Amino acid sequence: MALTYKDTKKQSLAVFGQFGESKWIPFAKENAKLPRRDIEELKGAGIGKFLVNVAMGASLEQDIEILKKYREKVDIVTCDKGFPLLLDHGIKADYVMICDCNVLFDRVKNYINESVGVKLICTPYANLEWTSAWKGDRYFFVNKDSIQTEKVFLEIFGKGMRVIPAGSNVSNAMVIFFIGVDEYSRINWGGYEKIFLTGYDYSWQRNGNYYAFSNPIPKRYYMTHRTILDKNGEWVFTSENLFFSAQWLLQYARAYDLPMVNCSRQGILTIPNQGNMENELKKINNSGILRDIVKSSYGLAVRLKRDYDDAIQNLNKTREALSWQ
Repeated sequence: MALTYKDTKKQSLAVFGQFGESKWIPFAKENAKLPRRDIEELKGAGIGKFLVNVAMGASLEQDIEILKKYREKVDIVTCDKGFPLLLDHGIKADYVMICDCNVLFDRVKNYINESVGVKLICTPYANLEWTSAWKGDRYFFVNKDSIQTEKVFLEIFGKGMRVIPAGSNVSNAMVIFFIGVDEYSRINWGGYEKIFLTGYDYSWQRNGNYYAFSNPIPKRYYMTHRTILDKNGEWVFTSENLFFSAQWLLQYARAYDLPMVNCSRQGILTIPNQGNMENELKKINNSGILRDIVKSSYGLAVRLKRDYDDAIQNLNKTREALSWQ
């Protein structure tokens, strides 16, 4: 099923109508007062490195020990629910992303001291309890949607923000933020050599958990809006929002040649590149020397490109001057 502009606009209007004036704008005005880092600091942060995106689908249960085994080879970004869960399994994420104004602070309250050294990446309207209590660096970005709400938040925040395509949920935003490819740019913004996905199920199995290591009742029942076949040919349940989000990321992956591999062992996300987490991570050469060479070579290429562009500009100006007497 291909999503249309009408589909995305309908969803944007519904969400902003529900939360825009009541929470998003008031929260943004308060978050704008908090100390924050310039988001451009993260541009190219992944050059020579690899990133694992940890969402909360039940397939994460099968990869959690693999992440522990290869932790030193990768950076990890996860969502609000994933931060305490990973800590419970001995894994501290490098980045945590929050997009929701209604994310419960209780789920992280007892873990907040562990946020030291962890970069928080969030929307302007992220829950104030999370953003104000966080002990690591804060970075803010805004979603560019079909009704141009980004203009509202850019005016409130001013400089130091990043605008990305609105991807309908936090798991998608974790992909879009670091890859950064859209209709205007093919540049891999975060610079990571490859991104591996786990927990990107967008569905749950009949005898499985709704979330990784968690099975909220009655949520798994009232969120069942569709029964469909997943990528393994198994019947699974999904909600309208999760189905929409999976279709959005599928179309995003098909539209651009993304350095991304879906290692989730189940689910409805059928992007072109599928893989096994352990097979992918054990292939990584964790040589610091090689990473440094990649970074320095990239820096040299950027400088040479800039010098080339300047030389062409000066050449064209000189040629123009030849026609003036």
